[in-house]
Amino acid sequence: MWLVPPFITSIFFVLGVITLYWSIFNWITTKIESQSKPVNVKRVQAWVGALCSGAAIFALQLLVRDSHLSWTFMNFQLLILVFAAYFLQIRIPYWLIVIFGIGFMLINGNVDQPLSWFYTGVFALFYVESHVQSVHMWRWPFTRYMSLAMVNATILWIVVKIRLNLAWTTVGEELLNFAILAVLMYGYFKIQDKDRRIKDRLFQSANWDALTNVQNYAAYDRAIGYLFYHSVSQHRNLSMIMFDIDHFKHVNDTYGHLAGDEVLKGVAKTASAALKQIDPRIILYRNGGEEFNVLLPNYTMEQAQPIAQQIFDAVAKNQITYNDQTLEVTLSIGVSGLTVKDRNPLDFYKRVDANLYHSKQNGRMQITTA
Repeated sequence: MWLVPPFITSIFFVLGVITLYWSIFNWITTKIESQSKPVNVKRVQAWVGALCSGAAIFALQLLVRDSHLSWTFMNFQLLILVFAAYFLQIRIPYWLIVIFGIGFMLINGNVDQPLSWFYTGVFALFYVESHVQSVHMWRWPFTRYMSLAMVNATILWIVVKIRLNLAWTTVGEELLNFAILAVLMYGYFKIQDKDRRIKDRLFQSANWDALTNVQNYAAYDRAIGYLFYHSVSQHRNLSMIMFDIDHFKHVNDTYGHLAGDEVLKGVAKTASAALKQIDPRIILYRNGGEEFNVLLPNYTMEQAQPIAQQIFDAVAKNQITYNDQTLEVTLSIGVSGLTVKDRNPLDFYKRVDANLYHSKQNGRMQITTA
């Protein structure tokens, strides 16, 4: 005797699993972003979604497998399948789908029944079809989504009816419930996904420089705070490279600010490419104007010096063209490593800035380390 109808409990189960997924997903991505590390959103979605979906389906089936009402939560399982395949676009290898299907039948104790194999085959095909539909930008996505969901759900419910001798009215009610739940999940997920995209755009605009496409001062400030205290507490090395474009004001005054913009973009692109060849994890920051910073966690000052030299040489060799004018650009660079005298990130910054100032005051086009 159900005090709460399975339809209502399925709503809460589905929304609960999706909410759990979004909570874990947002926590992981926020944690990675706080450490100024690149986030592979698709990979995080796949792992978190697979774990939440698999745990929900198998855990629930373990609870109801011995009950004569084990079929009542089939809609929930179908919706979790759609959630993983359609909304999260998790591509599971076919051989792994087969293993999951056999494992599911073993849990239910019906691996020796041909009808169960047919049911599992349709279930797996439903997953593949949902994934294929999700990764193609076809017209009328909602219509396709509902059509695919209802056709496969109907086939599966007919199999359950035959196996458990259910009434057609029961099957009709369950299909109606499934349609309602599928619509609710579509709307709920779209709202959550839209919210995530808005947050991504806000994060992008708040942490990336629009002109040079490198991270900005806000990102640098957050990264230096984390790296400084992490390096101090873990007794790890940390170095910083700071550089200015020589005679940048002269470029603006002589050729115009658009030429200055081209110089900034060219230097950022060249320096980023040089850093990527050395270590893809190293991040270039534009702190404002023509000043750029590079943070080097786990690098000593001696290890940072050749990196500064490579940036210096790469920019010097690169010629920037603007309105048929060839602009040769050089850098003044300061380099330093974290010391026990640095009580906070500002102390560290001041010493690197002093080295940069020394390079500029002594003829520019040089590297100062201390």
